[in-house]
Amino acid sequence: MNVVPLSREKAPQAEAEPVVALRGITKAYGPTLANQAVDLTVGPGEIVGLVGGNGAGKSTLMRVLSGVTVPDEGSLVIGGAARNWADYGPGEAQAAGIRIVHQELSLCGNLTVAENFFLERPDAGSARPGWRRTYRALARQWLDAVFPGHGIDVDAEIGDLPIGQRQMVEIARAASDPDLKLLVLDEPTSSLDPERSRQLRSFIKSRAAQGVAFIFISHKLKEILEVTTRIVALRNGRLAWAGSVEGASVERLVEAMGGEAGASLRAGRQRHAAWSPGGGRVLARIDGEAVASLGHPVELRSGEIVGLAGLEGNGQRDMLHRLFTARASGDVACLGPVSFVSGDRQREGVFPLWSVLENIGIGRIAGRSEVSPVSSRAERAAAAPTVERLRLDPSRLESNILELSGGNQQKALVARALAGDGEVVLLDDPTRGVDVNAKAEFYGVVADVAAAGRLVVWHSTEDIEFLECDRVLVFSGGRIVRELVGEEISEEAIVNSSFLQPAASREVAGAAPGPAASPTRGNHLGRRLIGLMPFVSFIAVLGAMAWANPMVLSAFGLDLLLGSAVALTLIALAQMFIVGGSEIDLGAGAFAGLANVISATLLVDNPAAGAAVLLLAWLSYGLIAAIIHARKIPSIVVTLGASFIWVGIGYSLQPTPGGSSPEWLAPLFTWQIPGVPTTIVLILLAGAAAVLIDRSPLGVVLRGFGSNAGALERGGWSVLRYSVIRYLIAGAFALIAGLSLTAINTASDINSGGPFTLLSIAAVVMGGCALLGGVISPLGVVIGSLTLSLIGALLGTLGVSTDYNAAVQGGLLLLILVLRMAVDRREDA
Repeated sequence: MNVVPLSREKAPQAEAEPVVALRGITKAYGPTLANQAVDLTVGPGEIVGLVGGNGAGKSTLMRVLSGVTVPDEGSLVIGGAARNWADYGPGEAQAAGIRIVHQELSLCGNLTVAENFFLERPDAGSARPGWRRTYRALARQWLDAVFPGHGIDVDAEIGDLPIGQRQMVEIARAASDPDLKLLVLDEPTSSLDPERSRQLRSFIKSRAAQGVAFIFISHKLKEILEVTTRIVALRNGRLAWAGSVEGASVERLVEAMGGEAGASLRAGRQRHAAWSPGGGRVLARIDGEAVASLGHPVELRSGEIVGLAGLEGNGQRDMLHRLFTARASGDVACLGPVSFVSGDRQREGVFPLWSVLENIGIGRIAGRSEVSPVSSRAERAAAAPTVERLRLDPSRLESNILELSGGNQQKALVARALAGDGEVVLLDDPTRGVDVNAKAEFYGVVADVAAAGRLVVWHSTEDIEFLECDRVLVFSGGRIVRELVGEEISEEAIVNSSFLQPAASREVAGAAPGPAASPTRGNHLGRRLIGLMPFVSFIAVLGAMAWANPMVLSAFGLDLLLGSAVALTLIALAQMFIVGGSEIDLGAGAFAGLANVISATLLVDNPAAGAAVLLLAWLSYGLIAAIIHARKIPSIVVTLGASFIWVGIGYSLQPTPGGSSPEWLAPLFTWQIPGVPTTIVLILLAGAAAVLIDRSPLGVVLRGFGSNAGALERGGWSVLRYSVIRYLIAGAFALIAGLSLTAINTASDINSGGPFTLLSIAAVVMGGCALLGGVISPLGVVIGSLTLSLIGALLGTLGVSTDYNAAVQGGLLLLILVLRMAVDRREDA
């Protein structure tokens, strides 16, 4: 077959106006041309297949189309109207009815399924009361429409779902746009089992019949031929071939992409002829319930490639993780050092801040002594054979790992495992998102690794890949139901075996088999235990004080003890919102001190001027966010510098402590209702305000940015806007804290808020918030603040010097951190 190189792709003959038309798209990254004069036209109801090798320019072209990337040259026409690149971004693309499902999923793992639907469709009801119910219904509706019988709980956090279900959520929420004109699917079936892939293809065809256009990108060429109406092939950033699906075949597409047709299964056929069972040293053993249906243990030996097959979610991945964590004894035993390659690059694979070489070398480095020297030259030399074998560009080894295409990132993870010293290599869907030519190279590498005496255990979502294996263990209901050896291995045998019913439990005859306990349940239990820790600490401290002096629990006693807790709670809540965005504010306490000085001086002498200065100070807090994100400066640097500014202004206004409280301010914080502790009411009001913000649509967006800012930016949300909003919210809490100091102390001191900065961070950590962002707990922060405030009083009650106050606070914080680590490790186990 002759491949016809094209510089211009002819638009489909159709009466209707094309949905989109890209013309002459060129995009360069340094000396690399990701796209070079590429044309692509898509008409209503078309399903265009886009194929090409890793780095062929497919994802770059789609980022241009979706408004994420601005090309160097070229034009875009949507619905007959030309678009200006300067005014075109993700928000404009979505408004035009263009949605994209990226190869690297754009979900926020800390949010629920329904909340992730809100981020995609904020127009569907976020301004109405009961908005969460609206998005729960929306999520169920579209998951049912695309993937009938999906079994996904719309109130489950995305991070608790397996990658296949996360991919289903990503696809369904993109398809939910009522004004959808074009849906781009980049490797949409890479983590779906065959049945879910079939459901997706059926949905695509039904929507295409209604006039919705699709661009379907996949390395599974049989799917491309089955679902698309027209195919476009890219090679090295250029258009290599285009034509109708009737004129295409797997061989033709492979050749158009620059590969050799039929190479992918050659290694497997050769291995079946050469491999014989029973040889090699035993490196892993599986016994117990997992092999109940077989009736005998399974021994995995050096020199073997063993596949783990079955319908998705039937225990294959669980077995890989059990092998990875197994010791030399037990039902699942591993008798040698292990290397692991995850198919979930984002969550379990790449180190996003490191270079390609560092990502590859960490596998070798981790097995060394902690004090052994690390040499980049030595690591490059050690990685060179595998890098060359996998055809990774050596010139890109110093590049950040995220600068590579998804397929090349996966190659780097495979290189990490193969360059290491592990005798057992565990592969979890290692070719997800990898093109057909790279797969052929990978199969040859795996064969070489096995031939060198290692054991390779391989799970894949493509049954055809198991033809590369010497043995295949087929799972059903969490157990191995059949073992296929050598020539017995075929797609038909694997599929048929996947529906076998596992044998009854050895312990309880006749018990219905089922998969292992849900990891989600364990995650939720662990989180509940972590969430209870600050409450237990508070009750313990308060109980000890009440035991020593029962008057502590009176309204007067609580007011007296918790006077300083009001300011700490407010500053801690301010800190909480900043930490929720993966940042830390080292100026929160100083800003509260400045508000204290302004309210006790300017606000008394000239109320209008004082109010204006407070407003200006608060707006300046939002300016901090703009500086952080415009200049890409770490938040701790900017906020530390801001703290010196706040203190300097405070000293200029009031060199020594003094001042007084405005007459109207004190009653706001010192009112009295018989039998009701004023400070407790104020603290609860502050906590309630924080909860309302967190549970609002705005709070969901803020937590989403803390979890996956890149995903929200690709979804059309403004990073700068919501960062400024986050700091303005924090600034409001800190400002009110400064006013409370003035009202309660009836004077001011610029240093009064300083100690609260570190205490606020401690309260946030004690309260169960994640310092890496995305997870906050307003009630936990309130309780953590109260606990820290009471420790000094507890020491006084017990007759211990308050000099130990900071030590006890730190010790309590460390204890909670240790308990949280213990819970996290128990969950991981």
